[in-house]
Amino acid sequence: MNNNNLKTIVETKTLTHALAFANSVVEKRNVIAELSHVKLSSKDGKLELITTNMEIYLSQKVAAQVISEGEIMVSTKTLNDIIRKISDNDVTLRVSNETDQLEILGKNCAFNLLTLHANQFPVLDDINVEATLKISCSDFVKMIDGTLFSVSVDETRYNLNGVYFYVKDEECCMASTDGHRLSVSVVKIANNASEFGVILPKKTLEEIVKILKDPKNIQLETEIFLSVNRIKFVCNDIIMVSKLIDGTFPDYQAFIPVENNYKLIINTKLLADAIDRVATITIDKFQAIKLILSKDLLEITASGETRGVAKECIPCSLDESNLCIFDHEDTLSIGFNPKYLTDALSAVLSATKANQVELYFLNASSPMLLKTLQNPKDVFVIMPVKV
Repeated sequence: MNNNNLKTIVETKTLTHALAFANSVVEKRNVIAELSHVKLSSKDGKLELITTNMEIYLSQKVAAQVISEGEIMVSTKTLNDIIRKISDNDVTLRVSNETDQLEILGKNCAFNLLTLHANQFPVLDDINVEATLKISCSDFVKMIDGTLFSVSVDETRYNLNGVYFYVKDEECCMASTDGHRLSVSVVKIANNASEFGVILPKKTLEEIVKILKDPKNIQLETEIFLSVNRIKFVCNDIIMVSKLIDGTFPDYQAFIPVENNYKLIINTKLLADAIDRVATITIDKFQAIKLILSKDLLEITASGETRGVAKECIPCSLDESNLCIFDHEDTLSIGFNPKYLTDALSAVLSATKANQVELYFLNASSPMLLKTLQNPKDVFVIMPVKV
């Protein structure tokens, strides 16, 4: 029998929100029972929810009416599934001393869940801080949105399986590459920030960006603490600790073109929508579209062996909503994987919300550089394909 008197009343909506984040961290097919559970701890007017997959540790504290203090472990998925289906404004969580089960009480419903003792939850040692950074959540989210999509999924290139995150010369930067494309996002920071360079796992960034995008957090700052092999984020009663990728990120600056002299200025959404329409025809394993640039017209073409051909023409125009300017007398034809283009354009629209983009080309076999006037240090480099 457990001497656990946990009893707390929590707003259902608040608990549902926190459990969604907690459940996202937990591995869905975990053979270790403790790693599929959330540790609940009621104390000092807060209910703390802690989950881990041994790579990421997440602690969240939510406001609660703590009637008696205590702690327990319960299946994250089961608790999440139950709480999100309860329509009452508040829910009571109580541990039965007779059965050690967690009782979940709504106005007209009750559940009794099997539990584990809280001392079975993995212990996390605090990190040995070597560098710190304070950054607005909106800036951090902007950098993630601008780079996460081009992380390599090739597990043999482990140093590319994350985003390179570093501070240097009063700038905070993120960069990622899968060998076919490169994405870089930069924000200015205070001049007293520690300089560092680490590789953040993709899963970590996927989880932290959800939390920082939350309306309760996006206007705040997040504090970042770094050690040799871990990173810690602190924001608004939320703590996330993650392992880092042990590796060296390539010198990506060498891959950014500096001599591309063909320049296309175009409305971001106009180009994204046109590529999306034309690419519909390319359902084959090898996806490619062709851009044919001339002084008066941009043509986007594609063909699919089992579907046919597609073409869309965008006349050159100075009108803002139909903006399309190609400042070269020669015609240039160049092929790309349409997904790489639409990913970059989507990142521009979500991360910087720039209405127009600038595309720089050298020839049909050299990488293309994409950037915006608003954020010229945010760049996307895409390798062409033969069409």
